[in-house]
Amino acid sequence: MSEPSGVSERRMNHLDLDATIIGVLPPDMASQTNSSTPQTPVKLIRGSRPQIQDETLALLRQRLQASALVLFVAVSAFWVRSLFVADSPIRNLQLQVAIVLGISTWQLSKWKRVSLKQLRLAEVGLFWATAIGLVVYQYTLLRLKVHEGDGVAAVAAMKSCVVYFFGVIMLYGTFIPNTWQRTVLVIGPMALLPGLPPLILRQIDADVRYFGEHVVTFEQVSDNILMLVLGVITSAIGAHIINTLREEVFRAQQLGQYRLKELLGAGGMGEVYLAEHRLLKRPCAIKLIRLAAQSDPLALIRFEREVRATAKLSHPNTIDVYDYGHTEDGTFFYVMEFLPGLNLAEIVYQFGPLPAARAVYLLRQTCGALREAHETGLIHRDIKPANIFSAQRGGLYDVVKLLDFGLVRTTHEAAQKTDAIGERGLSGSIHYMSPEQADIDGQVDLRSDIYSLGATAYFLITGDPPFRREQILDVLRAHHAATVLPPSQLVDNLPFDVEAIILKCLAKRPEDRFQTVREVEQALDACSVAGQWGEEDARQWWAGHVGLNRLAGVTTV
Repeated sequence: MSEPSGVSERRMNHLDLDATIIGVLPPDMASQTNSSTPQTPVKLIRGSRPQIQDETLALLRQRLQASALVLFVAVSAFWVRSLFVADSPIRNLQLQVAIVLGISTWQLSKWKRVSLKQLRLAEVGLFWATAIGLVVYQYTLLRLKVHEGDGVAAVAAMKSCVVYFFGVIMLYGTFIPNTWQRTVLVIGPMALLPGLPPLILRQIDADVRYFGEHVVTFEQVSDNILMLVLGVITSAIGAHIINTLREEVFRAQQLGQYRLKELLGAGGMGEVYLAEHRLLKRPCAIKLIRLAAQSDPLALIRFEREVRATAKLSHPNTIDVYDYGHTEDGTFFYVMEFLPGLNLAEIVYQFGPLPAARAVYLLRQTCGALREAHETGLIHRDIKPANIFSAQRGGLYDVVKLLDFGLVRTTHEAAQKTDAIGERGLSGSIHYMSPEQADIDGQVDLRSDIYSLGATAYFLITGDPPFRREQILDVLRAHHAATVLPPSQLVDNLPFDVEAIILKCLAKRPEDRFQTVREVEQALDACSVAGQWGEEDARQWWAGHVGLNRLAGVTTV
């Protein structure tokens, strides 16, 4: 989807400063934020257990369709060539085989529900039908060339048939997921078929018998046999290597009770994957800590702190955490709910600033999640558009989920100007951190999150953060000393009371802001556009801009 005019430029102007900063300056120590590119649709596997057979089913179906298409194109090409050959005796045979392969390709693409056993039968049927067609082709061509008295052409016909069989054997070995034993079982007998037409013709046709005794040499026969045997061996070895690698990848994708499906994004300490519970078949998102970060004990403590902090919270607008643990190889992970939708940064970047009514609707929900965190004694310290997710949940749209408690600090730790791991310095996202948060010696408390919430609201309404500067230090200074440009000067018809809420949140001194998130909630509830955006408005927006059928595939966490 194309971005509205000016949005892409604004995004590039400050995207490099939107990273979450952990610890002290210099800024090149900043970690990268999640990718904001919508992901491609993801399909989950079927079945009661995530066995390797489930993987084989999907792969076999795909490869079988590709094999049928390759064979169809190849035979069709030879049939087209026969149109330029006078009195070609095999033209009709090629056409018939091409039609069968074309129908097979079409039928395989139409199958909706199919078992592994059905696919295996279709696989054997497809390749053996092709092999039988080659046998008939060889029989017809060999008999014709011998009767014409053209020994050279007859030998060439035998060789070309062997080459065709070799191609089919190699196609099977490289395209079809299989064990080496089954590969040999299927294509081993197939390698014997090129010898069948000459044997039959020797018994029923004197000319062919004479041809075989006086024209065909041991060198020619042994060359053909070796070529076919090598084809079977090569295919079996290739199938074994590919199958072994596939099983290793499958085992590597198993994470306890979960199976990794697709990378959704990367954060400051790790990657987030779409996954599936092995037994419940429930889609979920799994965050893994980076291997490089595991060597840093502070990173592991932050990771565990994020899990425990999030797990304390139960507000419906806070992302749910299902599980936490580590694998045998020491990879730490935690499991959270899978969210179809987009974060608020992505929505603004792709579709432009939000109308005030929708911004109030989303911010009101964010306040609910943040209020619970504050009442639990937690300061989020990284409120920003990318950490507020607009999701589809239970048939409802624009359901807010507050994410990423990786920088959370308790109010007690904030009072000590340090945290549980003894970390001091700047932590947060440059464009959205409060003046006191932007000061290494600043006193951060719950009101710092309120400032970040106001900066987020400013972005949602205008498409820009409160302060746009080229350098990080200039942004920090602006948070401390610069007067923010009222959003009404950038947006037409912005309600006065909405602007007043944003500007009060962005007050330089904490005592001049709202003192609690509940006060922000009450102000949002009382503003003039409260209630002008609701569930049906959200549904219509997602249907018109993303598409409800595609929403399940738009996934970032």
